[in-house]
Amino acid sequence: MTAPEAAIAPADRAAEELAAARALLAAGFPAQALARAAEGAVQAARGALLAVGEAPPTTAGVVAAFARRVVVRGAADPEDGAALRRLYADRRDVERAGAPVPAAIAEAAIADAARIVATAGAWAAARRAPRANGR
Repeated sequence: MTAPEAAIAPADRAAEELAAARALLAAGFPAQALARAAEGAVQAARGALLAVGEAPPTTAGVVAAFARRVVVRGAADPEDGAALRRLYADRRDVERAGAPVPAAIAEAAIADAARIVATAGAWAAARRAPRANGR
């Protein structure tokens, strides 16, 4: 890599990670697909938090803050918070312990991540949009 360029926006990174997950699954790499899907979900959650000025320094912090700021406050289905925690844990198991991943599990992870990306993106967009009443 050369000199650092402007960092890619978390929402764009999330979309790239999901595309990579789908390509990896199609190529027969379900463990790697799950890891990329998890990263896509985390990037989407990070982008949502950045929209309100919160920037947890760790992935675990992003997962916890997303649950606290988005899920607990009713802006996302509790299943989205559970899915993000599950993706985080499953990715850790795959990358650290070499846990096997059936294709069906990777497909479910991609679906969960896509749902989180959509939810986080909508939530962030609503926070960035100018309010009609001027506040």
